Amino acid sequence: MADTLRAELLDLLQITRVHRQDRGRSIAFVGQLLHDPGTSFDEIERRFRPHGYTPMLRRERGEDVVVAMQGIITQARTGNPLINVLLFVATVVTTLSAGAQLAGEATLLDHLMSPLPGRAVLDVVLAGAPFALTLLTILGVHELGHYFAARFHRVDATLPYFIPMPLGGLGTLGAFIAVRSPMKDRTVLFDIGLAGPLAGFVVALPLLVVGLLLSNPVPYFSAGLTLRALGSSPLVSGMVALFADVPAGQTLHLHPVFFAAWFGLLITGVNLLPIGQLDGGHVSYALLGRRAHQVAYGVFLLLFLAGALLSPTWFFWAFFVLLGGLRHAPPMNDITGLNRPRKVLAVCTTLLFFLLIVPAPFST
Repeated sequence: MADTLRAELLDLLQITRVHRQDRGRSIAFVGQLLHDPGTSFDEIERRFRPHGYTPMLRRERGEDVVVAMQGIITQARTGNPLINVLLFVATVVTTLSAGAQLAGEATLLDHLMSPLPGRAVLDVVLAGAPFALTLLTILGVHELGHYFAARFHRVDATLPYFIPMPLGGLGTLGAFIAVRSPMKDRTVLFDIGLAGPLAGFVVALPLLVVGLLLSNPVPYFSAGLTLRALGSSPLVSGMVALFADVPAGQTLHLHPVFFAAWFGLLITGVNLLPIGQLDGGHVSYALLGRRAHQVAYGVFLLLFLAGALLSPTWFFWAFFVLLGGLRHAPPMNDITGLNRPRKVLAVCTTLLFFLLIVPAPFST
């Protein structure tokens, strides 16, 4: 089979040597590409498919390497949308309950034990709706940004899965989509990775302004859900300066819509960290390739430093990103880089991170 695949590459790759790897399961052809990497990869993929092989393209020490991996990547079976719907409904219930508690209502369970549970449930829905609707809209639009970008590039991805949190917290642990086929190249990786944060940001920013207009100034050391207690990012501070009149010695008591948008922007900022499987990790690898691994290690160390100097919350984020791994898997074509507009946009995401991040969240 090595000779057959080699013959398919003769007009595409000037081959200098061939060797097997992964215990003989794949064949590596090393040399120099004769044409543009993107065009060459598409042609190699087309030629390898009838032989039952999938190509990977990378560059090592100035040489181009085509790795023929045994097997063909096929479209995964469609998942059961009922699971997505049930999880979403459960998350609506838990975020409504969390929102009602933020608004001063009793828990949903307490209301169900009341003499008039129907009226009590309605009270929970009305009290919790501003928070729940805002937060789920931001999370949902973020994940749909990933989903539609994946569909645009013909990458197999599931509909969003929402994760309910029945007890305590904000009623949800977030949402995610599962990508079930590999990324073709760095452009695809970049577009899918960045589409979510940008879509979520576009929705969260006007909702933050709406929540800001509904919030009221209170004495600086007031208890409860205040901006002083949560902390402020440069973007939030700018929005407060533009749209609110907060007298000296006072802070804002936050409306649930503002709090949900504040949290949505915070999560968007954390997602832009250039580490592993976070959205920022996708963008970083698309821009830098394997050099992104060194960036990820450095940022991970900075998270611990921020935890020691700014807020213990950063230790939680460090643990969270460690679960997904610090390194990023390469796309199938790991040679073709980003075009200039995408490179500029990638750099702008770094600026967006610093605008969105709260140095010491939940510090008081």
